Amino acid sequence: MKTSSQMVAEDSPHKKSWSQCAFEGGMTLGVPAALHSLGAGGAAAVAGAMVAGIHCAIADQTPTAIHFGFGSTHLDVNDRMILDAVAARLGKNKRVELIGHTCNIGPDQVNQVLSENRASAVKNYLMTRGISASRIQTKGIGYRKPAFSNKKEKTRMKNRRVEMIIHR
Repeated sequence: MKTSSQMVAEDSPHKKSWSQCAFEGGMTLGVPAALHSLGAGGAAAVAGAMVAGIHCAIADQTPTAIHFGFGSTHLDVNDRMILDAVAARLGKNKRVELIGHTCNIGPDQVNQVLSENRASAVKNYLMTRGISASRIQTKGIGYRKPAFSNKKEKTRMKNRRVEMIIHR
């Protein structure tokens, strides 16, 4: 199964080298790229830019979804790194809407609860990063709005997600 980071990197229209990312001073996997300071932060940015070959996916666009394994609400290390970048993007004033989804395997009631729990898992993590609960709206919609076909596992797994919509 692919991680959220891998899906973001594949879906990103921006394919840049790690050096381009670091030079442009973006954010890669939650690591501030501060090469202009030539301090320790700059070295950390270069190292962070090379991690997992993400190629500035997060620097150029904030991910719009976190993906989950079948029946799971677990956030892995890559998911948490993506959410760290999202929390930084939210700053002190922006709000975020989290919409949980599932694939079409299983009963509707089970999928509804799972989608709500996925959105709550993302919300709870963002709250540990300083985003107040009043700025985070969650809802689950089960398998009623698939983004991809549920006919094959390769596309069905992309429906197991929490979409993130950032509002000003």
